[in-house]
Amino acid sequence: MTADARPIRVWGIGTPRTMRPHWTLAELGLEYEVEELLPRSPAMESATFKAISPRRKVPMLEHGDLIVGESGAIVFHLVDHYQDRVSLAPPSGSDERAIFDDVCLFALMELDAPLYIIRRHQGLPAIYGESPVAVDSAREYFLRQSGEIARRLSDGRPYTLGDDFSAADILVSTCLTWADFVGIQVADPLLDYQARVTSRAAFGLASKRNLPPAAIKAMRGQASSET
Repeated sequence: MTADARPIRVWGIGTPRTMRPHWTLAELGLEYEVEELLPRSPAMESATFKAISPRRKVPMLEHGDLIVGESGAIVFHLVDHYQDRVSLAPPSGSDERAIFDDVCLFALMELDAPLYIIRRHQGLPAIYGESPVAVDSAREYFLRQSGEIARRLSDGRPYTLGDDFSAADILVSTCLTWADFVGIQVADPLLDYQARVTSRAAFGLASKRNLPPAAIKAMRGQASSET
């Protein structure tokens, strides 16, 4: 049986990182199964999940014989595998693809990474230790780096690569969602961009899969502990 003939399964809900595969699959118009695992929940200690993710991290993607984690890797795999279905990235090897990769990796390294520092040292101090200095530095760094996205949008383009929505917008937008969750106020051009991107029908569909009631309840609990 080919990969395309088997159910696609996403493990993980409730975070901006798990939102990425859900949103990508919604944009591609693909049916898939969801294992509703919240990070650091008891279900992540099950033998079944440990067999899928020995590192016990979400999201994870099952696609045929392929099992892959890291939200960026999942997004890249899906957009390339289904490029004939919906174009969410330029062709591999093209100059346009190099720019796409640049924006995507910038989002994952320069936007996502400082947000995770905040997550560790403000949201999970019992595990990683409390560090107000690291948190304040990460907030400042995120704001400075988010200015690069604002600069890209300053020519009036609707999306990070120009006129067409791409998976780069999924990665950038989920970082902006995360920033809002931890109370970082970004520049107005980014707020306008975020409102535009998250008005897409696929975003709404993905949000329902990624944020069922149990996940919303957990996120509210996290927010109250981080403020």
